[in-house]
Amino acid sequence: MIMQQPTADSTDMSWALNRLCEEPGVLNALLFTSDGLVMAHSHGLDRDDADRTAATLAGLNSLQRDLGGFCRTQGRQDAPGPLRFMVSDLKTVTLLLFVATERTGVGVSVRGESAGHEVSVAIQATLKMINGLRPVLGARERGDTT
Repeated sequence: MIMQQPTADSTDMSWALNRLCEEPGVLNALLFTSDGLVMAHSHGLDRDDADRTAATLAGLNSLQRDLGGFCRTQGRQDAPGPLRFMVSDLKTVTLLLFVATERTGVGVSVRGESAGHEVSVAIQATLKMINGLRPVLGARERGDTT
């Protein structure tokens, strides 16, 4: 019998998102699939908000893939690579969107402006979490029942 690596669709990853929310200024965290489904969310985020946010973040993640041509440097035809993270600076909150795996992403909301110390700390903490837990943050392809 072949044992498969646990993934977020079979393992509750809320604990990791709740730990992110312990960082200064972090309001909420969400793990979502590339097609907009919630895989896990921090305890401060209700399910309806998590569902809407997952769909929105998946859409933003999809849109950024089309920006490769805009980001090419002069004389080079290759795109700069896939998105690692994106920062959206709202009036009083910063939204962070990270690619966790090919099929999943992490969204984090942080109090304050994008240039603030708390946002920098949240970015580093989220990247550390993603790098440490990447295999478990994945999701199997739909229809994959193994």
